[in-house]
Amino acid sequence: MSHSCEADPDLFFSERAEDIAQAKDACGFCPVRTECAEMGKDEEFGVWGGMTPEERRSAQRFLLVLLEEQNNARIRRMHAEGTSISAMARELSMPRKTLADRLRRMAGLAA
Repeated sequence: MSHSCEADPDLFFSERAEDIAQAKDACGFCPVRTECAEMGKDEEFGVWGGMTPEERRSAQRFLLVLLEEQNNARIRRMHAEGTSISAMARELSMPRKTLADRLRRMAGLAA
């Protein structure tokens, strides 16, 4: 099965706004869009998975913030349940000192 990027690869590396929009549209229903975005996550040029380099960087930052907030929610829950710092560090695969520092910062923010 051929994908749009295989039929016209130059379109996906153009710097012209109309070409970029056309390349992004072509990615819309592509069955390998997710895999393509993953392959292109560190690429400096081109439309990969329907995203430009700037969009890929923004998406990566968003994911990092989301993962960090999920970790913080787990830390807050475990702390409220009375889980020891050592047990939390083991479960979260986080150095004990890093976890203790984070708990102090979280407590400071809540005050």
